[in-house]
Amino acid sequence: MRHSVGSTIAAIATASGGGVGIIRLSGPAAESIGRRICRPWPEPLTSHHLYLGQALGPISADSCEPEVIDQVLFCLMRAPRSYTGEDVVEIHGHGGAVNLQRLLDACYQAGAVAAQPGEFTRRAFLAGKLDLTRAEAVAALVNAQSVQAARQAQRQLHGELGQVAAELRREAVALLGEFEGILDFPDSEVDAEIFRAAKGKLSALLHRVSSLTISFAQGGKALQNGLELAVLGRPNVGKSSLINALCGSERVLVDETPGTTRDFVEVQVQWDGVPITLIDTAGERRDATRLELQGMRLGRERWRSADLCLLVVDGTVGLGPEEEQLLASIPESIPRLVVWNKMDHTNCAPPAAGALACSALCGWRLQEVRQAALHRAASRLTLSEGAELLVTSARQAEVLQRAHGALYSADAALARGAEVELIAAELRVAAARLGELTGQEVSGQVIDEIFARFCVGK
Repeated sequence: MRHSVGSTIAAIATASGGGVGIIRLSGPAAESIGRRICRPWPEPLTSHHLYLGQALGPISADSCEPEVIDQVLFCLMRAPRSYTGEDVVEIHGHGGAVNLQRLLDACYQAGAVAAQPGEFTRRAFLAGKLDLTRAEAVAALVNAQSVQAARQAQRQLHGELGQVAAELRREAVALLGEFEGILDFPDSEVDAEIFRAAKGKLSALLHRVSSLTISFAQGGKALQNGLELAVLGRPNVGKSSLINALCGSERVLVDETPGTTRDFVEVQVQWDGVPITLIDTAGERRDATRLELQGMRLGRERWRSADLCLLVVDGTVGLGPEEEQLLASIPESIPRLVVWNKMDHTNCAPPAAGALACSALCGWRLQEVRQAALHRAASRLTLSEGAELLVTSARQAEVLQRAHGALYSADAALARGAEVELIAAELRVAAARLGELTGQEVSGQVIDEIFARFCVGK
């Protein structure tokens, strides 16, 4: 349960285990609480300056003097020049769970209340210090699992997505104003040129929103969550062995008995700083048991949403009808890579054109397989430093989809000569949805859901 703005919240703002830990306070009583805990408190104190002192606990019943908890650095950041827009005090003490908890307890005893997840950033949003896209970028940056994801989060934190969203909303509102102006005139008095100009503006706006919307599916989702690589093949072609070799450790059970993998197993690794989920699917065979058939079905459902399907072929047997059938069942939208395993055997035939040869057993050419898989899986992504701005939040993608739907309906209505009132109504919906991106038009429930996903201290 979040606290009222009039309360002063406190939390540990750093991860455990570091040499230095920070206690953060925010609210109207932050300075008075800091004054009670940190000594000596300079008079006058300069805002945004660090001071060296001691953190004191409350006076105990058997002592006339407060207990010294820690030697600390402390800083007061007076409103509105702070992260939350409120008075903020930070106490920098020695790291360690026990020490930081004692410092935090001293803040509670001095009048602070425990901050809820995301409450500091929530107050920053409510104070107008951040729009909703920048607030979400804070969580994205904290949770980034790759350099590329961190770079995208930084771009959004600097306001790039918020600026684009605000511009799109202004265009939608301006276009809405034009159509509402048309309603003030009889149809006979409206020049056809006005309609043509409005249609051009609507089409351009629809295209821009569409491009931003599909960026989530074309890269933003994978960039934030990582890439998924599904490993397919008949039983005993070496799928699990290849996954273990690519991971550099035994992560998946390997056995010569067919049907060892009954549905699918997921393994998380990182390649070149990119989070990768390797999906070991059940081997496809015609004489499978009922349980194995169910596992094969679950595996197919799983790899049909992957970013790459890696088909493993037994190099001592070669490409057969089963492999051809598997390749044909992979959706055209999913990249694929054929790898001939067990190529350390002397009786192996040369791999088919476009396929890679390797040996999971001896490690031969595994690096080539890893690089090729990463390259093809990321073929729809721009992973360079100068990549285009991507939507990486599922909430943002959903809002954009609804805005795009309203704009599409408005464009279709205009094309078929529908009533201007209908076109204006759809534009009104689109403007409202675009306003949800930055938080201009968003419900308290949505805000609660967003900040509930934050960690405590942010």
